[in-house]
Amino acid sequence: MEMFWQDVRYGIRMLLKAPSLSIVATIALALGIGANTAIFSVVNAVLLRPLPFANSDQLMMVWETDPTRGQVRGSASYPNFADWREQNHVFEHMATYYNNDFILTGRGESTRLQGAVVNADLFPLLGVAPPIGRRFLPNEDKPGASGRVVLLSQALFQKRFNSDPNVVNQSIVLNGKNHTIVGVMPESFQFPIQNEPVELWTTVAMDMEGKDPITNERGAHYMNVIGRLKPGVSKEQAQAEMTAISARLEQQYPDKNLHKTTTVEPTLEALVGSIRPALLILLGAVGCVLLIACANVANLLLARAMMRHKEMAIRSALGASRLRVVRQLLTESLLLSLTGGTLGLLLAVWWSDLLIALGKQNIPRALQVGLDWRVLGFTLLVSVLTGVIFGLVPALHSSRTELTESLKEGGRSSSDGTRRNRIRGTLVDPLVALRYE
Repeated sequence: MEMFWQDVRYGIRMLLKAPSLSIVATIALALGIGANTAIFSVVNAVLLRPLPFANSDQLMMVWETDPTRGQVRGSASYPNFADWREQNHVFEHMATYYNNDFILTGRGESTRLQGAVVNADLFPLLGVAPPIGRRFLPNEDKPGASGRVVLLSQALFQKRFNSDPNVVNQSIVLNGKNHTIVGVMPESFQFPIQNEPVELWTTVAMDMEGKDPITNERGAHYMNVIGRLKPGVSKEQAQAEMTAISARLEQQYPDKNLHKTTTVEPTLEALVGSIRPALLILLGAVGCVLLIACANVANLLLARAMMRHKEMAIRSALGASRLRVVRQLLTESLLLSLTGGTLGLLLAVWWSDLLIALGKQNIPRALQVGLDWRVLGFTLLVSVLTGVIFGLVPALHSSRTELTESLKEGGRSSSDGTRRNRIRGTLVDPLVALRYE
């Protein structure tokens, strides 16, 4: 450790002796590492982070599809959903939901709220319970004496109800009809997961009212269906059973279910599948930018190494091994890359916010983008690897000293210069290729 800190102190002094090189190299690395960190923070939040529900890998979307029309994902009718739920043996719970706008009146100025209409099984399926009040009861899926009920989001609870602990059982008016508040959901809860958060949830009982309710119409396809697989059941098993159920329903109701089948898809894949290729391509593109930065910095360090050739020769003459010289020069490279990584992390925070602001409507889970241990670990790993990549060739080159020639006045032989030019050409050629690519 004493030798390591000696290398660090000496490396800092040498970098301060060449401020122009250090500043240019640090800026180049900060731009490359910052771009990679910004894109990775988006990839991490959108693609890598699991959904915020217990055992989220068991959650599946069940789509009603029509292959004859090229339909890959489609909504289901409530009667079909009811048959799926009753006849399947692969799902522990199945639930429906869809988005709907509500107008809140009677509490100050009228306000438009983003809401979701769900059935009572949704919250047990997701494994979520409200910290205030209770979840929907099964009989609240149907119209009856209990009337309409509603669950509030934490944000709406704080904004419009002033975090009143006695909010449960209060009545509010939504779309001109009275609803009873039965609970307040946790602050971290969000479903459906979207960039405009849902502010309240009510039940499908609202669709069951009237003489000809829409929930009786098998041809009314407007509901999304989500299910939780039973333990030990695979997606393929669920797909096989749901396909068989769809075939039976097609025979029973040929006028409404002709050519209708089902597709079972992991919920995370359904949410982010369309954006995955674009994000991975973007991550590869900024990786190329970092390689260009590494090639530029390696050329700068190689030029600097030529100026320090006598210094390395004297160190070797005084007994420093080749490994010792390489370690010292790699320490200087790592100091540059870690400094660039620190500045890049600051740039990444701003760039990721800018990226989300520009593409918020097209990037799912955009609200979850931010720094976490994965992003910090990625930045550290990229910084260290970058330091090794651009520092190794100049370090190995500088450690190959010919003492007699190097210690002479103007002691660079023509063969030595040819070798340096060859190394620089090796670094420049890929750089040119990357730029034109």
